[in-house]
Amino acid sequence: MAVVEDRFRVMASEARVLLVDPTPEAPTLVRRRLAELEQRWSRFLPDSEISRINLAGPHEAVDISTDTSMLIEFMQQAHGFTDGRFDPTLLREIVEAGYATSIDDPDRRSMFTDCSAGGATVAEIELDHVAKTATLPVGLVLDPGGLGKGAAADVVVAELMAEGTAGAMVGIGGDLAVSGVPPGDDGWIVAVEHPLRPDEELGHLALDHGGIATSSTLTRRWTSGGRARHHLVDPATGTCSTTDLAAVTVVAGASWQAEVHATAAILATSSGVLGHLDRFGLSGVAVTHTGEVLATSDLRAWATKIGDRT
Repeated sequence: MAVVEDRFRVMASEARVLLVDPTPEAPTLVRRRLAELEQRWSRFLPDSEISRINLAGPHEAVDISTDTSMLIEFMQQAHGFTDGRFDPTLLREIVEAGYATSIDDPDRRSMFTDCSAGGATVAEIELDHVAKTATLPVGLVLDPGGLGKGAAADVVVAELMAEGTAGAMVGIGGDLAVSGVPPGDDGWIVAVEHPLRPDEELGHLALDHGGIATSSTLTRRWTSGGRARHHLVDPATGTCSTTDLAAVTVVAGASWQAEVHATAAILATSSGVLGHLDRFGLSGVAVTHTGEVLATSDLRAWATKIGDRT
């Protein structure tokens, strides 16, 4: 069994790739496709499809790729099944909070129309699969955020498997997808970092396929107006969330789904996080800012052990 590992930076995040018995083209495919998806989905690149959508005039149909059509469909699904708790149209609010430029390049800035959306939602985006266009309601703007990273990991893993690689793991920041033959007998083993003590691990999760994502209020942080800010905007208030959770890690059938549920769950606060995960039959673990560990029933014994260490 041949195992190939690669690490590099993409989508303003650290990427880690693990390939089992890869095809000769697999390592190149990973880097090429992730770079291509970043070029299409980044809100910081002026010629990306997301930026062109966000700058479009009233009722203007914008040419998009199949990749971006899929991304918008994921956004619409996510907004629907979370009852709006996951909202990818809060770019104005994120920029107003101070996250206007790329972490990797401060010369790259988010660009969007000056018009207000006037209460429109992502569900009202019109996708024409024949003409390959997207038409947004007036003033609506999109921010792929973590969903874009999760979707990118899913896309690349699926393409690797279709091309003949025996097993693949692609992780981008806190979003990870796996499929196929793992490098060991116990499945794909994923270490979950303790959000309050980065040099320690909460524990390990074993997967045979699917995705894991972590949403955190401790990353993507900055200071604006003398106040500490983070990238997680609560749709209910339009401002940075005041959740008492430091991080939530979720396991789901796909990385983009895990990302959506991790975001919705962390916004639910400690009083609602397990209710959200139980509603969708998901496995997950959450840590409050005070170090309390909350876990779904299948991980409770693991979480109790962790709780004893905090």
